[in-house]
Amino acid sequence: MFGNFNADPEGLAELRFRRHSVLDSTQEDFKKLKARLGSTDLQKVDAHLTAIREIERRLDLEDQAVGAACVKPAQPGTLDHTKNENFPAVGKLQMDLLVMALTCNLTKVATLQWSRSVSQVAFPWAGVTDRHHDLSHFGDSDADAQEKITKINLWYAQQFAYLLAQMSKIQEGDKTLLDNTAVLWGNELGVGNSHTRRDVPFVLAGSCGGYFRTGRYLKYTNAWHNSLYVSILNAMGVQTNTFGNPAYCKGALPNLT
Repeated sequence: MFGNFNADPEGLAELRFRRHSVLDSTQEDFKKLKARLGSTDLQKVDAHLTAIREIERRLDLEDQAVGAACVKPAQPGTLDHTKNENFPAVGKLQMDLLVMALTCNLTKVATLQWSRSVSQVAFPWAGVTDRHHDLSHFGDSDADAQEKITKINLWYAQQFAYLLAQMSKIQEGDKTLLDNTAVLWGNELGVGNSHTRRDVPFVLAGSCGGYFRTGRYLKYTNAWHNSLYVSILNAMGVQTNTFGNPAYCKGALPNLT
């Protein structure tokens, strides 16, 4: 996965040269065209050339950021990923790989699933020796089980915070990798002991280049999570009004941008 970054100085210089050669040839064609245009069309062409120069500037910043931050992670020692006590270490390695894959532009989209739906992981490092799935079936009136579930969720929240912190360390021009990304944290159920799929909480971090307004708590009534996916697609430049089954999607969620 990390065998070829194309991030050495010579490789980046070659990539930058190829990009600029395409843009330069395009601008030359526009210059020839401008001599035959009226004032209205000339304004449109100038606006287009300005946009091309902005792309050129952003490509330079991106190349510089990749060259500075794209580093092959150190290979970990022998680690049995199936052992319960290694669960935190494996998760951290996966998050570090995810951040570096985005940093090195090896992918634009990444997914991290901590465990399976019927997870039997225990969390002694968080003060919980019971299995997660077993705890999730106790009723809301069981104070001891609820306290343990809260400790587990707190630990997961801390891991999410670690992921965001690592992304915020990567500079991309005048912004960070986190600024330019949308990171969604969610669960497949609203309440584990009833298996309800209503009132499922989601955390959306990163503004996706300023598209989303962050730092808020929003509650929607009778909204489907498919609409949240539509909002993220729109933020990424995919213009669509539906995701999944159209019967369970009313377009993008309001008040996110």
